[in-house]
Amino acid sequence: MHRRQLGIVSALSRYPVKSMRGEALDQALITEHGVAGDREWALCETTYGGVMSARAWPAMLDLRAAWAGDSALAGDPVLADDAARVRIAMPDGEIVEAGTPAAADLLSAYLRRAVRFERIRREPLRPAELEAIMRGAAVAPRRDFYDEEVIHLLASGTLEHLRSLAGGAADFDPRRFRANILVDTGRDTAPGFVEDQWLEGAIEIGGAVRMVGMRPALRCAITTHPQAELPHDPAILRTAWSHHRAYVGLFAAVGTPGTIRIGDAVVLTD
Repeated sequence: MHRRQLGIVSALSRYPVKSMRGEALDQALITEHGVAGDREWALCETTYGGVMSARAWPAMLDLRAAWAGDSALAGDPVLADDAARVRIAMPDGEIVEAGTPAAADLLSAYLRRAVRFERIRREPLRPAELEAIMRGAAVAPRRDFYDEEVIHLLASGTLEHLRSLAGGAADFDPRRFRANILVDTGRDTAPGFVEDQWLEGAIEIGGAVRMVGMRPALRCAITTHPQAELPHDPAILRTAWSHHRAYVGLFAAVGTPGTIRIGDAVVLTD
């Protein structure tokens, strides 16, 4: 087996509510469903029941979500209930809890659209629930809230390449791309869309966790929307489209779960 180190993990991120801003991590538990606590919740508009995205609702990026379940993963019985708890920070600093009626009312007013929360369900369906679904009286719970695969990786070398292509006219801040894992590929990496070279192999991180089934990540308008101190910038997506058909980074499935940390080696295997 051929092995080649690509770089090291330089940043880890989790997004507990789909299309809201997330949180930076020092370490992350990687499960078969992705980063523990990632995309646990989504907002749905109540008229048609569709899952809301910042593509159409840029104001969702004004909101920041944080998952409280890390203590439960550590085995603290007192805080075990936190595994499902997500706290959302409003622009004015007010904190609300995902899934509560008060939070749904507040976000409905902020987004000027009636919304409700929906959570990914891992528990098996009860017989009565399954029977209701079979006769069309209920809808099966969603498997996940991902657009593609459960892990998103991005190389620092690709961002540097995009900056060069744009001639310094755009800020390719990694936060715009919402990757779970940012790989520092170093200054000696050949210019280009670095992840293209990873698609035919598997990626090992920290010697234990393994990512498989890589595919290119197609970018959308979310990359151009303002968030925190980042301004609206259509040049982000325009540059990616002009030079790489809007593909930046890659999505991957989890072959071997485990814990990864900032500074872990990222290795490509054939």
